[in-house]
Amino acid sequence: MGISKQKIIEISVKLFNEKSYSATSVQDIVNALGVTKAALYYYIYSKEDILFEIFDQTMATAEKRLSNLMKEDMSVEERIRKIVYNHITAVFDEAPKISIFFTEKAHLTPDNLKAINARRRKYEEKIAEVFKDGVEKGVLKKDIDILSTVYALLGMCNWLYHWYNPKGRLKPDDLAKRYADIMLLGILNDKI
Repeated sequence: MGISKQKIIEISVKLFNEKSYSATSVQDIVNALGVTKAALYYYIYSKEDILFEIFDQTMATAEKRLSNLMKEDMSVEERIRKIVYNHITAVFDEAPKISIFFTEKAHLTPDNLKAINARRRKYEEKIAEVFKDGVEKGVLKKDIDILSTVYALLGMCNWLYHWYNPKGRLKPDDLAKRYADIMLLGILNDKI
């Protein structure tokens, strides 16, 4: 098996999801890759380095998707619907990494945790700007608390990794529409 940093990440994601980050040893990763520790350490510095790469890649994917969406011209309501769809799709597409992102944060070094949290806040702030724009334009109710609304939206979408079954009756498109409807029902200004 050829080795690369990305291959190390992929194998580690699989092992961390099967056993947890704490229960997975560097030797487990080496064994799964069929390489020596020296070969592994050529690409990474530590097991935590692998964990940070997983977090970094997860954030990079979310940031890129949101950035692309924000470049499109659309109404506030449509943008919120697309944010919901975008976030749900990201949770599904990145499910193994998302699971680690939400369960293994405590194992990041303080500096790495600080960096990830700063990126997460920027991501949330970009979404909050959409809600703020909607309030300013009168599309959304003026009395909504924007930050808690953003957290509610992201929390709804993020929690899917716990319970969603891709073989079940609901498909990602169905969930995105339902979740967007739930969110917008509570925040759209019904006086316009």
